[in-house]
Amino acid sequence: MDQTIYDVFKGLLNNKDMHDVVLKVDGSTIYAHSLVLASSGEFWKQCFYEGKNKDFYSFDSKTQKWTFEISDLSKAHLLDLLEFCYTRVPKLRDDNVVRTFKFCEKFPMEVMKNHCGEFLAKNITENNVMEILQEFKVKSLEEQAFKFLAEDVAPWKKKDLFVGCQDPELITKIIKIEQIGAPELLVFRRLVEYGKDLCKKEGMEENPENLKSVLGDYLPLIRLDLMTRKEFSEISKTMLYTIEQLCDASFKTLSNFDCKKHPISRGPPIIQKERMKILHMSANGQDWCENTKKSIMSTGISQITMINAETQTPTLEEMLKHHVVWVNSCRSFHNPQEVGDRLASFVEAGGSVVICAAHTLRNDNAKWVMQGRLTTGGFLPMSKGALKQGKRSKLGAIIQKEHLIVENVKKFEGGRFSSRILGQPTEGAELIAKWSDGTPLILEKKKGERYGAVVVLNIRPPNSDLDRKYWNKKTDGALMIANAVEYAAGESKLKFD
Repeated sequence: MDQTIYDVFKGLLNNKDMHDVVLKVDGSTIYAHSLVLASSGEFWKQCFYEGKNKDFYSFDSKTQKWTFEISDLSKAHLLDLLEFCYTRVPKLRDDNVVRTFKFCEKFPMEVMKNHCGEFLAKNITENNVMEILQEFKVKSLEEQAFKFLAEDVAPWKKKDLFVGCQDPELITKIIKIEQIGAPELLVFRRLVEYGKDLCKKEGMEENPENLKSVLGDYLPLIRLDLMTRKEFSEISKTMLYTIEQLCDASFKTLSNFDCKKHPISRGPPIIQKERMKILHMSANGQDWCENTKKSIMSTGISQITMINAETQTPTLEEMLKHHVVWVNSCRSFHNPQEVGDRLASFVEAGGSVVICAAHTLRNDNAKWVMQGRLTTGGFLPMSKGALKQGKRSKLGAIIQKEHLIVENVKKFEGGRFSSRILGQPTEGAELIAKWSDGTPLILEKKKGERYGAVVVLNIRPPNSDLDRKYWNKKTDGALMIANAVEYAAGESKLKFD
């Protein structure tokens, strides 16, 4: 195949042949060419052809070479930037884009800077949104970051979202966002963590009076009237509001939201319960499917599409019409390999998966056991294991008491079978609750920032209406399953009108 001019130029990168630029970085030397660098940005052009920016380099008139000391980038990141100069192909990743952007802003390289901005706008996450708002004064990027805070609950779940922020006006601007998809309680909690950080930096004791002192301008911005009774109770215990403020908010709360059960946000929830689109992929008998569907619909979830996974595996295109795929098996999958492969692609596309693990995640090759990439590609929050049943068990320790999946789940009894897989949490997984014998009961994992969530409920899904050996319908099994599906839908990146 014929080489392009950029292929030729790439071969010159860090090549001593005909070099006239020496870049010193991390104790190493990189060789470059003034012609290439000058064509990549105004800073380099000024150095080589206009004799400007002399504080940044030295010039040897005898060898006719420029030497630069680079401290703003690591050697690896500088080589990535130089590869763009030589090939015009940006080599951007989460680990280099921020420093590259700052370098291109300090040493003007507009084209690469624009590439960085476009990359960041498409890859805003809870881990970089505050840094983007503080460090990058680019209007289009700022708009995308505020849109992310307004529409995605993920950043508000990050405990240290505001911690370390050096811009008080930015905090105010964020809290004043008209519509936030997260519960108001989460906004309040993030503010309190910010206040604790401010107290620590000022050498102040962390108590209500000092927190009120450092958070005085922010506290009135919290919409107390958008909280449920339970949330309002938590707020009142912090002693950060006066009796008058609490009474006023309490009146509004009880007047407007007395019947509300789930967290309330300033705008409509990202996905309202009645609008969630769920694909129930079940390799079980008709009576089992009807029992599980009836159970979850009793909680208010309505849009459930049933697929008989014994006779077919839904295509990825079919899956992508839903926020969540809820999957379980006790009979044979039509194709266990296809199930795992397509679910992995669904998660990579932003969809979420809820798995009822008993049988589905056994550690054998039976046809009711899921195979494929979802089980081998690092997506699962729990490893496969042997099936344990025949000894009664119930809800044990709740590890994450504030997690939506266990909200209002007070009691769960597994019945005579109490079927569960003896698996263990995988790397990067979050254990939410255990069975009373210590076996994992509820787990979740997100493999990547742009992926959907994978939730494992280590149970069989039907209740005692079908057979008394299954979980006791008088306990909170239906709520636990519904919460898991609702949570997974909220973590889904797929949006529908």
